[in-house]
Amino acid sequence: MGILKERNAVISVSNKEGLDRIGNFLISNNFKIFGTLGTKSFLESHGVQCESVEKITGNPEILGGRVKTLSASLSAGILAKDRDDGDLKKFGYIPIDLIYVELYDFIGAYLNSKEDLVEFIDIGGVTLLRGGAKNFQRVITVAGKSAMERVMSEMKEGEVSLELRKSLAADVFRMTSVYDYAISQWLDGKGSAFSIGGMEFTKLRYGENPHQDAHSYNLFLPFFDILKVGKEVSFNNILDAWGAWELALRLGKGSSTVVKHTAPCGAAIGANSIERAYETDSISAYGGILAYNGVIDSNHVSFLKDKYLEVIIATDYDRAAFEQLDKKKNLRLLRGKEEVYTIPDIRSVGNIILVQDWNKKSELQVEPKTGSPTDEILADVRFGWEVVKSIKSNAVAIVKDGWLLSSGGGQPNRVDSVKLALSRAKNLGRIDESATLVSDGFFPFADSVELIRESGITNVAAPLGSIRDSEVLEHAQKSGMKFIGIRERAFRH
Repeated sequence: MGILKERNAVISVSNKEGLDRIGNFLISNNFKIFGTLGTKSFLESHGVQCESVEKITGNPEILGGRVKTLSASLSAGILAKDRDDGDLKKFGYIPIDLIYVELYDFIGAYLNSKEDLVEFIDIGGVTLLRGGAKNFQRVITVAGKSAMERVMSEMKEGEVSLELRKSLAADVFRMTSVYDYAISQWLDGKGSAFSIGGMEFTKLRYGENPHQDAHSYNLFLPFFDILKVGKEVSFNNILDAWGAWELALRLGKGSSTVVKHTAPCGAAIGANSIERAYETDSISAYGGILAYNGVIDSNHVSFLKDKYLEVIIATDYDRAAFEQLDKKKNLRLLRGKEEVYTIPDIRSVGNIILVQDWNKKSELQVEPKTGSPTDEILADVRFGWEVVKSIKSNAVAIVKDGWLLSSGGGQPNRVDSVKLALSRAKNLGRIDESATLVSDGFFPFADSVELIRESGITNVAAPLGSIRDSEVLEHAQKSGMKFIGIRERAFRH
């Protein structure tokens, strides 16, 4: 393709920061700029020459700005395969060589819970982008500032490679897919069709294992920012960081969790929560992920300085703490977001996608069935319930004073999970009558309750619903146990 003397660019952006630099760059590369009213006004006020897009459309902006660029003449100028197309000449339409659009920020408004989002739904901008992306063989289609930076770094005398034009077009269709999905979720989040799309988040070395290729994508809003890379964040790091952070958010401010291979191996609330969470199972915590629902300070670092952790995720870090942790070569430091439930809970099963509500923290309904549990025991039941939500079923947790003493999970029968938790607690010397064992599902037989009582623990909390509930409760009553019924279930597979 020969170098053209003059090209035509159409610009319509909602965020005009840095637009004057972009405008000057395009003019220096032989582009004549056409802009919508707001864009034109901004460029001209910054000394950048810009024509009104009305010279192309032949129509003024109407309906309070709802219609700016929708027109046959502009669409034809974008979609024509050749600048010398006969129809363009016949009707006097102007060929368009570059489109630069930033859509109305519907997703930002959606995430900020603005009630009336109709005027954030961009129609004209999406039309321009999709038309240009379809005609990538000729048209440079730029969706947003980061894409424009790519164009500016490569462009010479108005030209970029076909490879870049094709890549930009792919970005457009990915972006508009996410944009449309966000709109559909706002209009009707439980439709008969499901779509998912996201933009690349961070590069991964590999998946769960080195032979598995992997990619990560940001669906609306990532749940963390990377403050310190260390080694590249891995697939497994992200999985465990999510498990640790989401649990810490449910446990509340000042709580700490440690996760290894998606299983909580430590959790605590209250004073010294980081130390207590780590000491739940210090062997498993080695090389794990620590989450702290609060600001990490130098006092925390004094405990953590000789501990090997892959990742720390926290609300934030004070300067001194960050500088000290930054010295640990391979440690990744993440800043967790408060709003994490921006999409549904999505699971892939073979070629089927399952979508459900998150199992968020709720006002847990409990009912003492035998004995009279104290307020402290009931508080531990609520703490333990949040913990077992994060353990693979069948799951049990032994807790005391807002501290996870031991746990058992991932077993195909509940009695084995109970045995595992009791064995760990016994080995660590953490069995006493004031501890409470919490189960994520009902006990189908009385055998688990017998084991619990024999161990020395007298407080048990679990859902009911077994055909043998009466046998289980009768055994608890005769054994002098406090049995607290929970009016929901917390399976996790």
